Parts: sequence; structure tokens; C-alpha cells
Amino acid sequence: MILNVLRGKTDDQRFNRGKHSMNLPEFAVVGHPNKGKSSIVSTLTRQDDVSISEISGTTTRSQSFTCSVDGQPLYHLIDTPGFQRPRQVLAWLEQHADNASQRAETVKAFLAEQASQESNRFQDETELLTPVMQGAGIIYVVDGSLPYSPEYEAEMSVLQWTGQPRMALINPISGADYVPQWQSALSQFFSIVRVFDPMSANDEKKRAVLSAFAELYEPWRHQLEQALQHLEDHSNKLEAQSAYLIAESLGRILSETRQIKVPVQFTESLLKQQLATQYQKTLREHEEHFRQQIQAMYALTQLQTDAGQLQADFPDMFDQSTWYIFGLDRKKLIALSAAAGAASGAIIDAGVGGASLMTGALTGGIVTGLASLAATRKTDALNIKGVPLAGKMLTAGPVKDTGFAFVILGRLLDFADAVGSRNHAQRQLLNVQERGMTHRTKLLSKTQQVQLTRLLLKGQKGLSQKEMTLLADLIRALRLVDE
Repeated sequence: MILNVLRGKTDDQRFNRGKHSMNLPEFAVVGHPNKGKSSIVSTLTRQDDVSISEISGTTTRSQSFTCSVDGQPLYHLIDTPGFQRPRQVLAWLEQHADNASQRAETVKAFLAEQASQESNRFQDETELLTPVMQGAGIIYVVDGSLPYSPEYEAEMSVLQWTGQPRMALINPISGADYVPQWQSALSQFFSIVRVFDPMSANDEKKRAVLSAFAELYEPWRHQLEQALQHLEDHSNKLEAQSAYLIAESLGRILSETRQIKVPVQFTESLLKQQLATQYQKTLREHEEHFRQQIQAMYALTQLQTDAGQLQADFPDMFDQSTWYIFGLDRKKLIALSAAAGAASGAIIDAGVGGASLMTGALTGGIVTGLASLAATRKTDALNIKGVPLAGKMLTAGPVKDTGFAFVILGRLLDFADAVGSRNHAQRQLLNVQERGMTHRTKLLSKTQQVQLTRLLLKGQKGLSQKEMTLLADLIRALRLVDE
């Protein structure tokens, strides 16, 4: 259920969609050059291949994009060039209309005249006004980090002449110092004015833009309300799917083993190093596969990477100096491991009707706690052992270390959170914030913390479908996407 987006259309297709498609809400994103119009289109359609550049005038032709969920189109957004000669356009319109009732037809006459000329010096205005006069609503974008100037009034007046429903978005590109000025001026031309940062807006703020337009234009209300519900349902599905994907990947990594046969008269130490290298490489491949799946799930096809890594300084899985970042503190780890062992022992006691007087619970807690204590003193991630079976075999894994399990879980969660909270308009290298597990576990009850630890301990031997589902539910409670 990956979010699908229809790509930009050819010149003949751009504004001539089929009857069913034309009934969808459609918005032309317009304004001055280099005010973040393309970024808003990218964010609201959840597509990261919309062309974005800091160079003014990058968008030269209007291009339509359709936001779809599970193959169902919800609405169209049209990325347009910026105004270049709004004063001249407004002067032409004023010369050809006697009163307000003629304004919309006068705009159409202007477009018809430009289309009939071999050389069109109003090419940008033609490109942005054409979809508007074919029925698109208007989303006017300005930069709230720059002071308001009367020069914008000409283009706002031109948009008024179209007669189409319109709202304004203030994009605080590099600050919000002048937002109040813009709000005061824009309210004279637009019924709805909102502050919207396409780089940081969460799902709630994105949906608020569509909801505002539903209030502005009654004919689209029902469709936009349905679109909002589809988007909310899709977001919930992504959360559930990504949590289960984390659980699957975690189980795969924790239970991974590799073996190599030791030939006669071969130096065993060399094979141990080779096996260790192969084992670590396999775990990294599991993690990388998880990352690719998460990216695809959130439709981030253009996510920037560096030398095959999502972030150049992303800590190495076996760099034990960084484990404290992702894992739990030593005291917490010992306490949870002991509690998980005690809980496991309690199940054995229940099976014999309590005849053991809780000896199983006591023993389980002590043994597991001591094992965790030893692990926290010396974090040996790789357990290599020789097994005499038809010749000697060297086996690597699974890693029997509760701390290591929390490390891997933290890494997977941190990456999933970074991807899940990333807007499609962002083009910089993905920044994976190292949040750690100590903070996350506070989101769980004491019982849930013990459940999680037990599942991680059992993950070395493999989890049943029921246990995998429970683990996914606990992982979903650990997500920090909205923080």
C-alpha cells in the first residue's frame, strides 16, 4: 500500500484528463518565482521527484501531479512557473473589461490572444493562468521570511480577476519575521490564509490545507473530506506496516547464524576472522534491506545516500563504542532481563500447578539477570564456537546478548522514525537522529517493557506468528515519529 503518484503529463495531456479524473479537486500552485511552490507540490502529493531548485525560474512549464492512495486518485496539484509581468497583464485586463462581471471572460480573452501569437512574452503568465481558467482552485504562495511589498498586489489582483476559489500559503523559507505583514495584506485578497512550511509540516498540517479548501469551495467538500479520510487511514496503515517490518527484520538479525567447515590442517584463527567478517556483513545486509523496504513503503524514491550508506557517519553496527546511544543503561538492562527471566520462570511454575513454590521464577530471574550483568561488562557481539560434526565446524551467531538486541531495535526504530517523518520536498541527506532506547521504553508500561525484553531474548531462537504480532504492537508504541 505504497503511496502512488502519477507523473507529470505531456503538453497534450496536462489539462485534458478523462471525465472521471477531471471531477477530482484540482489546485494550481502559483506565485512569485522561487517562493517554494514546487516544494509545496512535492509535499502535498508525497512525491520526491518534483523538480526543486534554489535557482529562480526552474519551473518553466506547468506540470500536473496526482496524489493517489492504493491506486485511487485523490486530487491534482499543478506546479506552475512564477509571475514575470503581472503589472502588464493587469493593465491589459483593465483595458479590456468595463466592469467586474466581465473579468473572468477577459482573462480567457487574454489567454486566447497570447495563444494566437507566434511570440508570447507572457509565457509564464499563460502557463499559470491556463489551468486556473480551466477550473483549478488557486493556492498562492509567498515567502514569510521576506518583507511584504506592494509589487505583489498586481499578481494578487490578476488572480482575483479569475474568479476561482483561492487561498494563500505563507512559506517561512528562512524565518517567520514578516508573517504578520503578509497575513494582514493577504487577507485583503484571499478568504483563507495559512502559514505552511513544506519542509517540516507533519500529516496534520498537510491535511489542514486540504480541509481549509473544503471549507472554501463547497462543490469539492465531499471529495476532499473523503481524501482526508483516505490519507489518515493510509498513514495508520504505514505505521502498522513499518512496525511489523521492524519486528521481522529484528527477528531475522537476532536469529542469524553462519557456519564454515574447518579443513584438515587449516589455521583455525584465519577462518574465525573470515567467519566473523561474513557474519557481520550478513547482518548489515539484513539492515540495509530493511532500510530499502522502509524507503519504498514511504515512497521516498529519491532519498539521498552517501557511498551506499544513508548517512556517512551513521554508527557501524559493530562499533561497540556507540552502543550506549541505542541501547539501555546497564542498570535498566539488568532489571528488565531479570524481570523477563522471572516472567518466563513463572510460566513454568504455572504449568506444574505451583508445586515448585515459584522456584522457577526466582531461578529464571537470577540467571538471566547475571547473564545480562556479564554482557554489560563485556559487550562481545560475536560468539564464535567450534562444533565437531563430520569434521570441525565454526559457527557464528546468534548473538546471545540482550543489550545487542536493544541496540538493533534502536537502530531500526531510529531509521524508521527518520523516514516516516521526512517530507518529500526535502532533498538533503537523511539525518538519522539517535534517540536511544531508554527514552523509548518509558512509553511502555512495566508489563510491556518485560514483554518486549522476553521477546527480544526469544528472538535468538525465532518467534511464532503470534509473538511476532505482539512484538510489532510493542514496537508501534515505541515510535517517536511525531516528536
